[in-house]
Amino acid sequence: MPELSPEKYRKVIAEYAIAPRMIDSSREYQRSKQALERLLFPERKLSPEEDAMAKLLLHLVDHYEHRTTTPPASTPRQVFRHLMDQRQLKQADLAPLFGTVSIVSEVLSGKRQINAKQARKLAEYFQLTADVFV
Repeated sequence: MPELSPEKYRKVIAEYAIAPRMIDSSREYQRSKQALERLLFPERKLSPEEDAMAKLLLHLVDHYEHRTTTPPASTPRQVFRHLMDQRQLKQADLAPLFGTVSIVSEVLSGKRQINAKQARKLAEYFQLTADVFV
């Protein structure tokens, strides 16, 4: 990373009217997001100081979002489907864990629940804990 100029960085702080720090309120969150959007849009080449500011704001915004948002509740079937989609797996790819492709299909369609043995096998396969699948 190129050396940052303290003087230029102070100018970036003044121009975007924000001194990055931990975000503790929704108001600070909105201000940080607005400054970040001004930095990143329209797309253009950022100075090293602007790039440093953008990276710091991205980190702070992401940290705040992870602290304050609750992911929606998902069923074991939804988690299973998501993991399959994410890894571009076909039902046949997971048949060895369930016994047959038709059992995989029944689980995905909701006709069957994932049992404890299948949950353990899925957990091992996806490198997660079994409670995600029960």
